Amino acid sequence: MADTVLAGLPRLVRVRDEVRMRGIAALGIGAATVGWWMLAWLLGEGVDVLRFGLAAIGIGIPAVIAAWLISRRRLRVADEFQAPPRSAVYETIAAARERRTRLSGVVLFGVIILMIFDHFSHGAGEMAGLVAGLFIPFGAIDVRESHKWSALEREHNDTRLYVLVPAHAMMAPFSPEAIYERPRSDAEVVRLGFPGFTD
Repeated sequence: MADTVLAGLPRLVRVRDEVRMRGIAALGIGAATVGWWMLAWLLGEGVDVLRFGLAAIGIGIPAVIAAWLISRRRLRVADEFQAPPRSAVYETIAAARERRTRLSGVVLFGVIILMIFDHFSHGAGEMAGLVAGLFIPFGAIDVRESHKWSALEREHNDTRLYVLVPAHAMMAPFSPEAIYERPRSDAEVVRLGFPGFTD
């Protein structure tokens, strides 16, 4: 019964880890898509360099702007940290792994469907350009941002900074409303009555 109650509570996820993992995953998807296009080009599958490049640039420029604005908004929220809400649990490593695996599966399935559609519709690589142009800018900016979160934690005496994720969500919100600071010691966690925590 207790586990069921805890499973329905929102989770506190470390911002640095969430942003970094999201960035690495996005860069991986973008790189895999570029690799797929290069292989198709080398095998003479009818893909076109110009169309791929135009598609990547066409979606890449707005993606860079959007990713930069979202990153700035996240960091602006970090100007003032809040105490974690009592009605939340710290996400365990196992729960984080399961959540991210489910998210990766959904995203990769979507990308594979797009690539299959591009192949059977006799596309010239535009879909690969769109996917790469969308994921690579978001990934690069997220990885860069994760270093800023590490620096923020060090500046505040090696504290830990968290964002709230709804109970059954697969991903933290892109623009959180608040950043929460973990109490300085495990004794404070126990005193404040949080159900669980993890680094």
